[in-house]
Amino acid sequence: MKGIITILGLLFSILTYGQANNDTIQVIAKLVTPGQGSKIYIAEYEIITVVKGTITNDTIKVGYYFYKEQQNTPDTAFLNLTTYTGDTKTTDYYIFPDYDAKKGIEKVKLAYVDFDYWEGCETGKGECSPLTFSRKTSTENWFLIMPCGGTFTTVTLSEKQGIPEGKDIIQKEEISNSECPPIFDLTNLKDGKYFAYMLACGLGGQIEINIKTEIE
Repeated sequence: MKGIITILGLLFSILTYGQANNDTIQVIAKLVTPGQGSKIYIAEYEIITVVKGTITNDTIKVGYYFYKEQQNTPDTAFLNLTTYTGDTKTTDYYIFPDYDAKKGIEKVKLAYVDFDYWEGCETGKGECSPLTFSRKTSTENWFLIMPCGGTFTTVTLSEKQGIPEGKDIIQKEEISNSECPPIFDLTNLKDGKYFAYMLACGLGGQIEINIKTEIE
């Protein structure tokens, strides 16, 4: 009997709060509205880019327990989310794992390459000096956000100059315009020289990227 009561209790908990699926969604997002509410705080975020999984809208709401709030929450962060599967009238609603903002929110460093720079490298009519990106530690979440090249964009990252193939490719992004922007995860890359090569209908060619760690 005790075992049956325990099982019923677990089922009730799942039905009450909505258990998330096993797949973690990862996004880079900007905080729009800090968490507010009663037992469950709900914060609003604007999506910068999706790293893993699928998001329903450009702006989402994220729930977590008020007593698991993270202090000094960064405005732009790397978020680990799970889909809320319970009953709710809130649209585009997700939760942090275990309703814990401390598990869901991580600091993130972003680097950017803009369209004009890449086009200048492609045409030879603009500034195309190698880009150098620096970090303070080799363990922080770090992503490179690149421009979209057209209806469909393919970008590869390698240590090889020219068009890389096979094992020379370190990372590769193949996305449609609706999935833009293309991003590379720089987090675990060693310091050194890399080349990003793009193939698209409106932009292409190669740029040089240098990664440095400047530990204070």
